[in-house]
Amino acid sequence: MSSPARSKISLPLGALIVAVSGFCAGAVFIPGLIESSSPKAVSTILPSGIIGSTVYVLFWLAVSFLLSQHSGQGLGKMSQRTAVWFSASMMPLLTYYPYLIYRTGVSGDTVELSPLAPRPSVILLLLWSLALLAVLLRMTIGKPASSMLSRFTRRPAVTLAVMICAWIAAFFILDLLKDQYMHVTTINSAVYREAMLDVTDPRGFMFSHLALSEGSSIFGAHMNVILIFILPIFRLFPDYRMLLLISDVALGLAAIPVYLLARRHFSTALSLLFAAMFLMVPIIAAQPGRSDFSELRFFPLLFLTTFYFFETRRFWWFTATALLLLTIREDMGLFVAIFGVYALMRRYPLKWIFAPLIAGSTWFLLSVLVLLPHLSPTGTAVRSTVRYSALGSSGSEIAKTILFRPWKLLPVALSTSSHIGAVFGLLISSGMGIAFFSGAIIFALPAVAELLFQQTTNLINFMAVPAAATLIVSFLYGLSRIDRIFHSFWKVEPGRTAAVLGVFMFFLALAPFHTWFNPDLYRPRYNYEAAREAFGMIPDDARVRLPEFMLAYAKPEQTLSGFHQATYQEDLEGGFIIKDDYIIIDRRIPARTGDDRYYNGLEDVTDFLITSPDFRIMYEQDDIALYVRNGYEPVTANENR
Repeated sequence: MSSPARSKISLPLGALIVAVSGFCAGAVFIPGLIESSSPKAVSTILPSGIIGSTVYVLFWLAVSFLLSQHSGQGLGKMSQRTAVWFSASMMPLLTYYPYLIYRTGVSGDTVELSPLAPRPSVILLLLWSLALLAVLLRMTIGKPASSMLSRFTRRPAVTLAVMICAWIAAFFILDLLKDQYMHVTTINSAVYREAMLDVTDPRGFMFSHLALSEGSSIFGAHMNVILIFILPIFRLFPDYRMLLLISDVALGLAAIPVYLLARRHFSTALSLLFAAMFLMVPIIAAQPGRSDFSELRFFPLLFLTTFYFFETRRFWWFTATALLLLTIREDMGLFVAIFGVYALMRRYPLKWIFAPLIAGSTWFLLSVLVLLPHLSPTGTAVRSTVRYSALGSSGSEIAKTILFRPWKLLPVALSTSSHIGAVFGLLISSGMGIAFFSGAIIFALPAVAELLFQQTTNLINFMAVPAAATLIVSFLYGLSRIDRIFHSFWKVEPGRTAAVLGVFMFFLALAPFHTWFNPDLYRPRYNYEAAREAFGMIPDDARVRLPEFMLAYAKPEQTLSGFHQATYQEDLEGGFIIKDDYIIIDRRIPARTGDDRYYNGLEDVTDFLITSPDFRIMYEQDDIALYVRNGYEPVTANENR
């Protein structure tokens, strides 16, 4: 990497910006360290900021003195050179302040175990900021050549392969543990496992009892055609963990097209850094680290590969990967169609414009208007009316709002603290606005809309994956343009601006790790043993309604239901039907900042069971209760074996 240019600011100005940075860092670090309940109170900010400012200015002067002794320069000149880097390096820590305010203002329980508490978060973010400072000082003061860097860049394919394999190994373990210890609160793994085990069901190809209100083909919810390609492997190894492995491998391999796209504009070292940045950005890391399996895990690999073939103008390879991209879901047609728009912006030949426009638009309209309503038991494309009800009561109303009343979109996108948090997280992970310097930002429009126009949202949900993949492209291209601008107007050496901003954004983009990483997810939940004991009393071939966190333990012969289905039935049909003979509930029904379908259904079913003469309670411990329909008898654990 090229070293950044020397700073020419005056010493008083340098002292001021370091003092301000230290003040802000102290105002974040000290309240987080003592876990203050009022981090935004003046009585907390002022003394914390003064302490931080004093300590950081002294630290700046001490480090500058040591560096001046080593280099032979005077303390004043060295302090001038390092002031900008000292002030900028605290940004990873400062990004925690909005989350600290939000966290301390939340009351009651949340749906999932809380991420890292303020104390470990601010300590690690301070260390992360100091690591950024060390790298920036090394780039400024150190020798241009680095033996360690040359070892990584000498054989980039090997470095990239090791990086990907290490990521897959580490995150696949996390993927398994959070499922095994009952911390997954969505149903995808169970839905897809059930559907792929029953591909010949007479009620529909890939039928699942868990899909929608009464069950249907999984294609009644989404056109997940890509699962057909995975089916042969799954039938050889019919375990939901195989789905996790395949999808984790796909996520890891997405680093390859990221590297190839970056390499067209940047050095080998910087391109490897961006590949690592993509793998570790919280949206991607949260998929195996915290979220459930989703077909969208395949999006980054296919989209970024398609984009690479688009850039290298390999039309038939582009066409093949674009068609594979369509198989992920119905709304992938929008992304393929945008390639046609982008080709027009880039003045590509006509075939690059019309082929993706026609293929993408046709697939999207065919899926939404014909296939999904036909395959859904509700007769509608239920997804849009459930997820985007704030924009309209039907697909056509939602479309009219987007096209003719766009001023209504912003209030929806910023309607809750979780929406605002998602916007803040996207801004950090996409380069603090760098992505807007590239026309490729148009690919992120449907992805970000998918994320922000829902009633509830967050960045750990699988819905955020397309946003991460599309924004990394516009970030890379925007950074390349900024580098050229600095070279043209200020005669900065080519690559130097990209190196500095690239390193800075790598540390900044990885700073919100606290939004997903939680060690408690990888050990048994508090009522794990009670849940296993209750589940052991259910026959292997029973009809059973389970909490979502237990679905991974269901047996293939059991007919499953989920509590979210009661909400679907209540919303769409005005009531719900209990066909299950065994029902396990978790009496601890926490409030949730995300999707409430499961919890609303759990409350409704619980109220029904308490007053129903058809069910009796057979087991109760640690908030877990097992209800059994009269006339059915639970079995002992030994009998069930």
